Amino acid sequence: MKRILTVCFLVVLVFLVVGCEDFYITETEPNDSFETANPIVASTVKGRISVAGDKDYWKMRVSSGHVYYFELSALEDDLQMGIYSFSLSNTSWAPSNNMGYLIDNKGTEVEEVEGITLHINSDAWLQFLVEGSGDNDGDEISNYKLTYSEVD
Repeated sequence: MKRILTVCFLVVLVFLVVGCEDFYITETEPNDSFETANPIVASTVKGRISVAGDKDYWKMRVSSGHVYYFELSALEDDLQMGIYSFSLSNTSWAPSNNMGYLIDNKGTEVEEVEGITLHINSDAWLQFLVEGSGDNDGDEISNYKLTYSEVD
């Protein structure tokens, strides 16, 4: 009996370790404002712009002295991602800095950017706004994947 339990434990452990490679979080609605942003608690989050005008907000706390790489991918249509920083001393979600847009629009007019590296100068919250790029007259319904990694 002990041997069977050991084998079962090892099999479950192997499935957990192998399965963790593709671990991701999927958005939870409502996440349509700075105040209702979903936290980024894994290195990959997935979402869907489900109707024209839909906006998805994500948030992540970052620490001074760290460098992060962010990428928006797995798109079916034209989306863009805005990145905003918020001081930890702010009592509201009014952005203190627009850090720019990461755009992936499948090689149309705007230059395609696959990722962005951010050097963090002070402890802060980052918020990410994923929305349609405004180029397709409402035809911007798309799944997406937002990934990040810490750069050494």
